[in-house]
Amino acid sequence: MNKKFVRSFLSILLTVLLIFSLNSHALAASRISAGYLDSVIDYIMDNFSGDVEERKLQEGALEGLFDSLDNYTTYYSNEEIENVLGNIEGTYYGIGISMEKKDDCIVVIQVFKGSPAEKAGLMQSDRIILADGVPVAGKTTEEVQGMIRGPLGSKVKLSIERTGVEGIIEVDVERAEIKLNPVYYEVRGDIGYIKIESFNANTHTYFDEALNHMNKLKISKIVLDLRGNPGGEVSQAINIAKYFVPKGVITKLDFKSKNKTDIVYYSDLSKQKYELAVLVNGTTASASEIIAGAVQDTKAGILVGTNTFGKAQVQSIFPILTPSAYAKYKRLLGVSIINANDLIDKYGIIPYENEIIGWSKMTIGVYVTPSGKIIDKNGLEPDVFVPDVLPVNGIYVNTIDMLSMTGKYDLNSRGIDIYNAEKILRMLEYDTDLPDTLLDKETVKALMKFQEDNKLPVTGILDFETQKVLNEVRMKLLNEYDLQYTKAVQMLRNQAS
Repeated sequence: MNKKFVRSFLSILLTVLLIFSLNSHALAASRISAGYLDSVIDYIMDNFSGDVEERKLQEGALEGLFDSLDNYTTYYSNEEIENVLGNIEGTYYGIGISMEKKDDCIVVIQVFKGSPAEKAGLMQSDRIILADGVPVAGKTTEEVQGMIRGPLGSKVKLSIERTGVEGIIEVDVERAEIKLNPVYYEVRGDIGYIKIESFNANTHTYFDEALNHMNKLKISKIVLDLRGNPGGEVSQAINIAKYFVPKGVITKLDFKSKNKTDIVYYSDLSKQKYELAVLVNGTTASASEIIAGAVQDTKAGILVGTNTFGKAQVQSIFPILTPSAYAKYKRLLGVSIINANDLIDKYGIIPYENEIIGWSKMTIGVYVTPSGKIIDKNGLEPDVFVPDVLPVNGIYVNTIDMLSMTGKYDLNSRGIDIYNAEKILRMLEYDTDLPDTLLDKETVKALMKFQEDNKLPVTGILDFETQKVLNEVRMKLLNEYDLQYTKAVQMLRNQAS
């Protein structure tokens, strides 16, 4: 029997014990003391016949305790937390994807624009089977992130399964510095379209860039796309809400701890500048629901789409002191400290690296809308219900970006414009391979047929004239298949008429 088993065993044991301890009505005197936990660990150390490390037992206990609380509270090792903080900070060395665990599979839920992953042809909904030949089944999302991320310029080989494709696809991806830009924008006639994919430390900066572009072109009608946005930093969402929500409350954060003062965030916007429609769906969650809820309550705009996810929980990430560090600072300061941040905030003491056993992301409160509406577990109902976008020939039309018309591409060229052109061609049922950023022979043939059908010079080159026509076709496809967007535009234009 191995260490992993020991850790899992203790996690399960302590989870069960915690459940009993929390049920005060059934078992009032069952709260677990530190001495009791020490005794359990000592018993295992003395009697377990396999290899066992005390630190692993301690980590297993913490993992069991935190993971038993809710679906969003979890324990991270010091290795795992690097990936988590990298996502929040918006910069790391990796390939540029986000993932989630579904039915013991690691599934790609997002491929970042311009990332090594996109250039290598990875796609949303790809299932990762192996990373550098190592199976990912049974591993957490954070563990797989650690396997995929690595030194700048190094490569990782991913073995993936893709719907509609037989067998395993192998993809070599070179790691690069990923500075996550979660904001995409473009002007569509009199409509400004802005999509926010997540809220990291870069979101507000890139959103400012998008709005400045709209302002220069005197665009006052905005479609804000929050579909698929899982949330992130609350402060970033608040800063963006201030552009749209009129003077007054944006949201209230209600903390459980009596030692924390509830926080109310306000907007000081005296005059609304934009007519706003917000696109939402079942994957619009957390910080993105703060914006959606504030917009809806204050009538700063309309929500279009389907019900949101319903995760309105405030979470905090904090480092946990080791048992020895806990004893040390209790002896020196005369107080019991678990959260290492308290050492810094209250006493100006920075703990040593080896005094941190791991980290926790824990739910510490909930937020409500300006009118006091509870979003958590309920979600938000849109003002106008429109069913979700469905794929056409495996392509979601709302994932196709406008071709940039900044370069021409011939056989064996690579680029993001090629990737988006391939998606358009595939939606139109031209005989092309799966979109992969490469203008190969098959894609050239499809492109030539498109050029012929549209009375363009039949060259097989993705030139500016061809890109222009493809962009026109893309807008027709958006209007035909992205009915949520189409409805939002219709309502914005009707407001002005």
